[in-house]
Amino acid sequence: MLRNRLLRLLAAPLALIFATSLFARGQFWDFLGCTQVSESQDHGRIQIARRDRLFFRTIQLRVSGKAIFFDRFVVHFDNGTSEVLPVSERISPETGNYVFDLPGGPRALESVELWYYKEPWGQNPQISLYGVPLPDPNGETIAREH
Repeated sequence: MLRNRLLRLLAAPLALIFATSLFARGQFWDFLGCTQVSESQDHGRIQIARRDRLFFRTIQLRVSGKAIFFDRFVVHFDNGTSEVLPVSERISPETGNYVFDLPGGPRALESVELWYYKEPWGQNPQISLYGVPLPDPNGETIAREH
């Protein structure tokens, strides 16, 4: 009885994790830019490398090297607006990537500010940013080379 109850409690969160993982795998991620984290700073910025004014609905942060404890992200859009996205989470190469949907209507990205806690990494980690573009006006997703 207790075992069945425990299995039911664990089944829902596990199903959600696997569904999110499958959803992320089915998307095509465009490279948007990267930055090297400095242990002497508490924030950095990734300037969007793409200049074809695509609108993005989802962005993904990938960390390589060492784990980083992030406080928040500030997403700056090309129309002058910005959104603060609280994170308060450690992201490491081993635990995977951080994926989040952008709030608000469709807007082209200009840059992403990353606020993190300074740590003595020894070797500075690298952060890469990827995005899933909104479908083109004809309703088809444009496939792009990495």
